[in-house]
Amino acid sequence: MGAKVRSKASAAVVWLGFSVLLGGCAGTFPQPGTEPEFDDGLTADTLFQRTLAAHGGDLRTFEGDLNQANAGDWGRIIQRIQPLVADGEYRGRGEERYRPADDLYAVHYTGSAGTKSVFRRGEEFRVYFDGERSTDPERVRASAMTTDAGELFHYGPSFVKHRATAMERLPDRRDDGVDYYRVLATLEPGFGEAEADQVVMWIHPETALLYRVHITLNGFEPTQGAHVDTTFLEYAEVEGFTLPTRFEERVRGPLRLFVHEWWVTGRDSKRGWSSADVDGPGFSGAAAPAAAGSSAP
Repeated sequence: MGAKVRSKASAAVVWLGFSVLLGGCAGTFPQPGTEPEFDDGLTADTLFQRTLAAHGGDLRTFEGDLNQANAGDWGRIIQRIQPLVADGEYRGRGEERYRPADDLYAVHYTGSAGTKSVFRRGEEFRVYFDGERSTDPERVRASAMTTDAGELFHYGPSFVKHRATAMERLPDRRDDGVDYYRVLATLEPGFGEAEADQVVMWIHPETALLYRVHITLNGFEPTQGAHVDTTFLEYAEVEGFTLPTRFEERVRGPLRLFVHEWWVTGRDSKRGWSSADVDGPGFSGAAAPAAAGSSAP
């Protein structure tokens, strides 16, 4: 136990050390100042409704299940300074099972250190490592936060719709030759156990699809004050919804570094699995086979 405590403390010290060292070049999380005026007359709500429609509408109206497989690569530095958040040795390949109509989201990961399973339904959350349910409060908080963030990354504006309590438009921002609309949303609750978090949605001016989300991470003490963004590099359609299939995540503050690159390797829908099939650890019944197009992890 002492070694584990020292390991967690060391990670926090390293994180703070990097923050001090690189703080001068790190970005700050966007905040509205005085209310800007926009010549186009588009409000935050108008832009949000536009991106929600571009993604196919509210996923909570879909009466079925969505299943996908993911694989990716983790940055080395983030695994050293935030090992409980990255959990890269467990979060290698992942199989997701999502039933949006009743807010049920489960993921089973396989990595070099073993297996990790998470189950979230509304406020209920559980996490398992190598088949054993974890009661470590830090592991649970970190996993709850990253699980909610994962749902945002993979399923987009529908997640924001059901947690946002306020939205404001920010000045547009140019990236790679495109001027993106930006909308700042306050989420209550935030990711995991956070009372609140914020997300800035970058919206493509022509397709209205999300190009990037930039989020705070208040649900776990060592990441409070940090913020990351995830950029969506490719999209595909499933069941009438347009969902991202390739992602790149970076820490933007209090330091700047690469976090994670990942991609969807398989996807299918409407299997009809039951809640018990994904209750954990791992999947059973109709939820057990790997997503179509992928090999079992």
